[in-house]
Amino acid sequence: MNEPRRSTLHLALRVFACVLALVLLSPPSTADNWPGWRGPTRNGLSEESQLPTTWSATENIAWKVPLPGNGIANPVIWGDRIFITESDGPRHGTLHLICLSRKTGEELWHQKFWGTSPTLFHASKSSMASPSPVTDGRHVFAFYGTGDVFCLTVDGDLVWQRSLADEYGPFENRFAASSSPLLHEGLLLLQCDHYGASYVLGIDAATGANRWKADRPECWLSWASPQLVPLDNGKHELVVSGSHKVEGYDPATGEKHWTLGGLARECIPTPVFGHGLLYVVSGPKSPTFALKPGGRGDIEADQLAWSNNRGSPFVPSAILVGERYYLVDDAGIATCLDAHKGKTVWQKRLPGRYTASPVSGDGKIYFANEDGTTTVLYAGSRTYDEIGRNDLGEPIFASPAISQGSLFIRTPRHLWRIGGKAGE
Repeated sequence: MNEPRRSTLHLALRVFACVLALVLLSPPSTADNWPGWRGPTRNGLSEESQLPTTWSATENIAWKVPLPGNGIANPVIWGDRIFITESDGPRHGTLHLICLSRKTGEELWHQKFWGTSPTLFHASKSSMASPSPVTDGRHVFAFYGTGDVFCLTVDGDLVWQRSLADEYGPFENRFAASSSPLLHEGLLLLQCDHYGASYVLGIDAATGANRWKADRPECWLSWASPQLVPLDNGKHELVVSGSHKVEGYDPATGEKHWTLGGLARECIPTPVFGHGLLYVVSGPKSPTFALKPGGRGDIEADQLAWSNNRGSPFVPSAILVGERYYLVDDAGIATCLDAHKGKTVWQKRLPGRYTASPVSGDGKIYFANEDGTTTVLYAGSRTYDEIGRNDLGEPIFASPAISQGSLFIRTPRHLWRIGGKAGE
């Protein structure tokens, strides 16, 4: 072999070796799980691609399966398992935790529990199964408006259970409880604000025992879910929105770090995080604002990064996609703000009324309304840029989930898998 050919072959082999090393050393590409309320980061965001854009009740549906009870918790997905909660019976005191196959919708197991203390709930928009469960792929944790918390293996075996209603008193409000728990470093973190004694719990995920309990005697009502925020020092902060204020806690100990007043009396939306800022919706006719987490003591309004009084919803949480921050209020007014300055980019009325929170992936944002229509927008556009509107023909109150190329939407009667093919 002559020298030029030998050099060319040697170079080709070196390039092949480098490419092979990169493939072997790089982490494997895995499709997104949707492990709890609003997905992997509780921000409603997915890194999935090739997500569905158009569908109907009969088109682009991989499968739909009937649901036995009622609930508005979003589906929780890990690998090929979907976890979903329901309640039914007198006062919705019968609690269900169901595991389905992601590929086919087939029921894999179904556990029933009896709720300790059913409370009031909205006849069409809530039940005892409003909080979304959460999973780490080994266990699934479910919290209900009856004050009961359950830990099961992903195969359906009960590990532990607690009745917070028996321990600390029944939940007292007119629309049941909807705060969804989160998992962090072996802790199940749970916000319990109501007319009775309010508190936040750090529960040992393995045993069900309290690691800490932070009483909130001055917080008397909230349906918001807590948010976990990364700090510049490598630690995290537990952010809790409640009546009239938002607060930051140490998730490991329950120590309160800071308080910011100015929220509405009743709070439902979950804060979101991005660009080093915490974005908080305080309620209808009240401002939505951004602030830097990690503070100490009482934070004053002049320490906010920005505040805007336009478009604040009562129920749906907001979503941050790239440089844009999107809100939709209960009446369907969608507002897009600049994420860094809070300036209005555009505002547009969407069809119908809204309870579900928007989700986003593949450069798209999905807004699902109470009539069953999902409006799909391009994310990041300087103007309102609609792709399509898709009607399932059944109401939607639960927030959608995104996993492995499909959109999962829960209606009062069914769970739908949109996009993809059954069996895949």
